[in-house]
Amino acid sequence: MKDDHETADGAEYVITIYHNGVHFEAPMRGKDRYLKEKAFLNELQGWHFPSDDPPAPIPDLKTDFYMLNDEELEAYSTFRKTLGKR
Repeated sequence: MKDDHETADGAEYVITIYHNGVHFEAPMRGKDRYLKEKAFLNELQGWHFPSDDPPAPIPDLKTDFYMLNDEELEAYSTFRKTLGKR
């Protein structure tokens, strides 16, 4: 049987952000938004994954955290605001 993360588009996902020694959680609803935010953060961090790698689990507890500097945090905050207006 599949869990809510696999079956419900309204499932809640969380990405953990570390900034200046503090960590906080960025919650979001829906697999599509989760994947968009992960793609943005991966690009922001310069992380590239080969296309022949097996797909990561959703959510991926091993990689759902990011260490952001001031500029990256500002860019991520702006990105989240933009997604919220759609």
